[in-house]
Amino acid sequence: MRNTAAAIRIAILILSVCRISGAQTLPSPWASTDVGGPTLSGSATHASGVFTINAAGADIWGTADQFHFVYQQVSGDVEIVARVQGVTAQHAWSKAGVMIRATLAADSPHAYALASAGKGVNFQWRAAKGGLSASTAASTPPPPSWVRAVRAGTKVTTYWSANGTTWTTMGSVTLPIGSSAYVGLAVTSHDAGARTTATVSNVSVVRTGLAAGQQNADIGAPALAGAASYASGAYTVRAAGEDIWGTADQFHFVYQPMSGNVELVARVASLTSAHSWTKAGVMVRESLSAGSRHATMFASTGKGYAFQRRPETGGLSVHTAGGTGAPPGWLRLVRTGDLFQAYRSSDGVSWTATGSDTIPMGTTVYVGLAVTSHNATTAATAVMDNVRIAGTTTTNGAPAVTLTAPATGVSYTLPATVAMTANATDPEGRMAAVDFYAGSTLVSRDTTAPYAASWSPVAAGTYSLTAIAYDADGGSSASAAVTVVVGTAPVPAPRAVVFGASPDHHTSAVTSYVLDVFVAGADPSTATPLASSNLGKPAPAANNDITVDRLAFFIALAPGAYTATISAVGPGGRARSPGVAFTR
Repeated sequence: MRNTAAAIRIAILILSVCRISGAQTLPSPWASTDVGGPTLSGSATHASGVFTINAAGADIWGTADQFHFVYQQVSGDVEIVARVQGVTAQHAWSKAGVMIRATLAADSPHAYALASAGKGVNFQWRAAKGGLSASTAASTPPPPSWVRAVRAGTKVTTYWSANGTTWTTMGSVTLPIGSSAYVGLAVTSHDAGARTTATVSNVSVVRTGLAAGQQNADIGAPALAGAASYASGAYTVRAAGEDIWGTADQFHFVYQPMSGNVELVARVASLTSAHSWTKAGVMVRESLSAGSRHATMFASTGKGYAFQRRPETGGLSVHTAGGTGAPPGWLRLVRTGDLFQAYRSSDGVSWTATGSDTIPMGTTVYVGLAVTSHNATTAATAVMDNVRIAGTTTTNGAPAVTLTAPATGVSYTLPATVAMTANATDPEGRMAAVDFYAGSTLVSRDTTAPYAASWSPVAAGTYSLTAIAYDADGGSSASAAVTVVVGTAPVPAPRAVVFGASPDHHTSAVTSYVLDVFVAGADPSTATPLASSNLGKPAPAANNDITVDRLAFFIALAPGAYTATISAVGPGGRARSPGVAFTR
């Protein structure tokens, strides 16, 4: 939308997208957009499980990107998997793949697992807003290739596969991502003057968050990153690591802080084997350091059951055999003060004692599920269900945050710099960071008090500013929003609507055009218009433009920010243009 010379210009979608008959749409909840303003616009369709994406763009690289993005906004931990069937080679670096992105801004932090036309499979990322991109090559053959990206907190790990079953880790990056991120399929031609076409199938997006109050982490820095998810009552834990043994451990841990006495029960339903001592079990651990005291009841793939523990920090581990057998099997661990008792069972009803030991630990400990492959280069996967943790959970109080500047309603004159400050505290004194946002765009992160950010340059517009505080235990809270306006002078009401005629204009398929105005940021495909105006069916000019005077309509709108669309209406339904922002 251009708000120059008191006019609004809205372009009807081109024939392949906006023709009333035969239009193809993306299935819910998918949407698509060009990111970074490529010279040639992109498009996306879906049919029979295959996404066909046409995209131009200089590249996804450097400090800012140009590409077409088919995406959905997902809160929390998530996994996206896709098979890149093919990419037309406008350039060797024409590429398509799966992306997890902080925002839709061109310079957003992101992680991208891609297959290219001539440069193989790669992991590319931008770790900070406006920072330089980085890349790790994984495989040389061209598509078809499978790619995968997994978000766990602020960490994103990428993988590739030739068959969609056996996966190879490409790498991980920690990104400044808020509670939600943009997850989807990213395609660029690496050629500003030509489009590439990518076909992508077998696309799945799965939320992988754990049960409430639980976290997961690699302990002891295994060479291969682990991951964990929870669904339908079962935990799936993928872990590498040399072992949980000796004076220090390497494994993946699903845990929650607990205080006082506790009982853990779980059934190891299955466990893939990377070594005869690949093992999974229930653990109570004094800290998250590699050499911490712990008590654990394990089931292994080839060495039976065992009660293993480290009575002293950094000391040698101790082993008590619990009999032969392999998963599936039940495990139980009970803490009473400093006394730990371990049990096994075939049915979860009748329990056999494996051993006990006195291990001094603090009141608050870490309680959960531990898995190690006992193999530094190969990961194992455990599925554990019927998990029960009984005791008094340590409650983590959420931090509190207030945006102290600017004040709501403040106006700025171009060129504008907006200074933002916030007060943030945590009940446990474990503040980690404050993120400053303008709408859904992360402006800056500050990890030390006093918390502040400087936002510049700021374009003309109306902005909603917030601050989000995070503590070291995973708690977060958001401030109340503050609205500021940046501009040069009051904006006059638009007078005319200018739009391109539909390709069907000269047929009976189009009977009229309708102007709809929505609240700024609304999704026109689902929102109810604030106001509408029937524009009739005026004759287009020689350049195919149609101009309609609607001054009275715009003057009736209250001052503010809006989104407008034009719809071509006919007997077969209506086709709506993309939403375009304007200010009254």
